[in-house]
Amino acid sequence: MEKLWTIAEVAECLHLSEAEVTQLVRQGTLTGYRLGGKFLRFRPNEVKALHTLPSSPRAPAASSIPANPAPRPWHVRLRDALYFYDFYILSSALLVCLVLYLIASS
Repeated sequence: MEKLWTIAEVAECLHLSEAEVTQLVRQGTLTGYRLGGKFLRFRPNEVKALHTLPSSPRAPAASSIPANPAPRPWHVRLRDALYFYDFYILSSALLVCLVLYLIASS
């Protein structure tokens, strides 16, 4: 699995401030993934692709970035959900097993 980048790492790579990186996410220019509902993380390959655009990341050219990106297939969205929420899924499964064990043993 690849290591996801923080806002600070993305800002350093793109030579922007953290506020500008957050603005790129709000504009839809850069895809950020929320972990725990609070922390934004980024895939390095997506950041590098944005960095290699012909125009500056501060003012992306309208022609280089689609207005409505193509929807991702269901299996890609499912893989991302499992990747980002694996801890919660595993914890919930263990909790259910524990409860079922306690019920069965009494």
